[in-house]
Amino acid sequence: MFVEEPQPAKGLFRFFLTSVALSFLLAVLRGPAWLQLVIIYLMGLSIFFYGLCIFRDINGAATSWSRMYKESKGIPPEGFTFADVPTIKFMGFMYMCMGILAFVGLTIELLR
Repeated sequence: MFVEEPQPAKGLFRFFLTSVALSFLLAVLRGPAWLQLVIIYLMGLSIFFYGLCIFRDINGAATSWSRMYKESKGIPPEGFTFADVPTIKFMGFMYMCMGILAFVGLTIELLR
């Protein structure tokens, strides 16, 4: 799925996964707290923009997800599934909400 996903969605999601792994690594190695917070900020921003790419169907991100799901299940392209473009766009909206929640939550934590 990562191979067929269009840019910039593919790059943003890979950055998100990399930052998640890096934040866990820093937590295990007892890295500086401020650096962990910066990485979590970047995770929130990347997941927000990833959701925006899906929600706005930038370069066909939501359309390609729907097409890939239908191909994997053997459903014809005109067939109906619950993984059609409007449903996937809503999923992108939820990714945007998660990114906003992470960003706002960290901002409140830093201001305390």
